[in-house]
Amino acid sequence: RMFKPALALGALAFVSLPAFADGWKALPILHDPGYRMEPTLAVSLARVDPTDGGAVTAYGLDFNFNCLLLQDPQGRMRTHLNLSRSDEKGVDVTGYELSPRYTIPLEGGLSVGIGPSLAVFDVATARADKNLLGIGVAAGVNYRMGMLYLGADVRYHETGSRGGVDYDHFTIAAKVGVNF
Repeated sequence: RMFKPALALGALAFVSLPAFADGWKALPILHDPGYRMEPTLAVSLARVDPTDGGAVTAYGLDFNFNCLLLQDPQGRMRTHLNLSRSDEKGVDVTGYELSPRYTIPLEGGLSVGIGPSLAVFDVATARADKNLLGIGVAAGVNYRMGMLYLGADVRYHETGSRGGVDYDHFTIAAKVGVNF
């Protein structure tokens, strides 16, 4: 079980190392007059596969934007905030996820990104109702053309167990939305 948190922390360190390079900006929203948020709001549909139970369907919102706290010289850091809900098989889950990602542009409006993910999951079962802290890694592909946004994510979170409730899980999500 220790391999999964180590993997997530390793991904966090890997993504954070370039922050020490020249040209990176701390708090660009405050210190960079050229900073643009370029927000996107999307609805999402996901397959969530908990390690201790069968897969469920989740729906939610994804709000992503150019990172407010840290920006690389090319402006490739994007933060994703996800709110999701599922209520199947006697388990009701509300998830709040924060995932800053280093994004690499490809051709034709496509980009790919990867980064750490921190989350809080409110998990209610017949036995208990617990808030679980999750740590993980997220990767995604995005398509932006004008106002159209399409995306797909793969995320893994490990929460450990609290009061007999565990919500380690793997998620695959599709998103459609609007660029502002």
